[in-house]
Amino acid sequence: MTKILQIGEGNFLRAFAEDYIQKANDKGLINKEVVICQPRSNTKVINALKAQNNEYSITLSGRFNGEVVDERKKITCVSECLDTQSEYSKIVELFCSETLEIVITNTTEAGICFDENEVREDVPNKNIPARLTNLLYSRFKAGLSGVIFLPVELIEDNADTLRKYMLDYAKLWNLESGFINYINDECSFCNTLVDRIVSGHKADDEDPCSVAAEPYASWVIQADDKFKKAFPLDGFDGIQFSDNLAPYRTRKVRILNGTHTMSVLAAYMCNIDIVRDMMNNELFDKYINLGLDEIKQTINLPKEELDSFANSVLERFNNPFIDHKLFDISLNSMAKFNTRCLPTILDYIKINGKAPKILSFAFAALIAFYLKEGTNREYTPNDSDDVMVIYGNIGCNPVKEILYEEEIWGEDLSKNEMLYNAVLQSYESIKNLGIENALNEVVYG
Repeated sequence: MTKILQIGEGNFLRAFAEDYIQKANDKGLINKEVVICQPRSNTKVINALKAQNNEYSITLSGRFNGEVVDERKKITCVSECLDTQSEYSKIVELFCSETLEIVITNTTEAGICFDENEVREDVPNKNIPARLTNLLYSRFKAGLSGVIFLPVELIEDNADTLRKYMLDYAKLWNLESGFINYINDECSFCNTLVDRIVSGHKADDEDPCSVAAEPYASWVIQADDKFKKAFPLDGFDGIQFSDNLAPYRTRKVRILNGTHTMSVLAAYMCNIDIVRDMMNNELFDKYINLGLDEIKQTINLPKEELDSFANSVLERFNNPFIDHKLFDISLNSMAKFNTRCLPTILDYIKINGKAPKILSFAFAALIAFYLKEGTNREYTPNDSDDVMVIYGNIGCNPVKEILYEEEIWGEDLSKNEMLYNAVLQSYESIKNLGIENALNEVVYG
């Protein structure tokens, strides 16, 4: 049985990677066991897993393929948990064994970085790429074949970034050119895009290591031949191999994240509190579907793929087991709108020669939310000090002033006449009619 070293003991990986590995093992598609170590010094989860023979349960609850799912399953594919600090020698031993095949990492977006102050002899290195460089160098010196690196950190081109920093450390530490060639030629670095909502451990669960998540999961992998041979799971329960992750990343950001961002502020202003109630509101159901039609026009993937993904998003938002609060989602909405919705709006204008009706309304609702226009709710928007200062100094033309903020949007959007006029019209409607009446007008008018 080949082994996977997993650097990351958190809820996400244990409800995502282990779920996939367990299912594939059970179906006889692969035969792999996982060894988990923690990226930092906290041993709470590692010790808890050791105390129960490295086994734990996951609960998958939500809507999936038109049905309500509430399933509990046992994870037994973890063979060992190692404390990075006190058992580092065992991790080195595993890295220098012929059975090691894949290294999975999830060390948060900040985990894949470079620190020129890292010293090779200071093991285990605090910096994850430095630690992996040291471990891989030990494997190289042992004369063993390269391994597959499969990071799942939520950064673009996560594996390419990891490889770059490992090469930087090899050069910083003056390691021989043969090792640099080994990293480039003998090891595989597979970029990934992952998607699953993991809500974490339920306080009333008797299993202290259990994790709750939604049934939906997606793992898009930029797989090379070496990975395909080791992990032949293209098409298995949401796993997809692709030479180009960009369209799938765009699909996720614009449809999943963008739909959240374009809808939750207006819904909250309409006195709706949780995502599920928004989804079961007739007006917002129509609004969201119209918005999705605009979003899908800007993504370069087959229509059936986009429709299927959009339908799965609607199901996930309507999860009967999770009370996802709209106001919690509203945190830092200006930055979210910039990355999740604005590129869609600008692409839509290029494609259609006009501003999108629904997404322009969402832009107006964003501004109205911060200025508390068109709603009777009492709340304090939660954003950075810089953003709140901008809104605190708004003058007589809020739309023009907000669109003008190049530091937020990267350009002066007030110069885009189609966008400016569309947002201004919707903002005036919200201000004069109230958010709900304005929403009715844009949806049914």
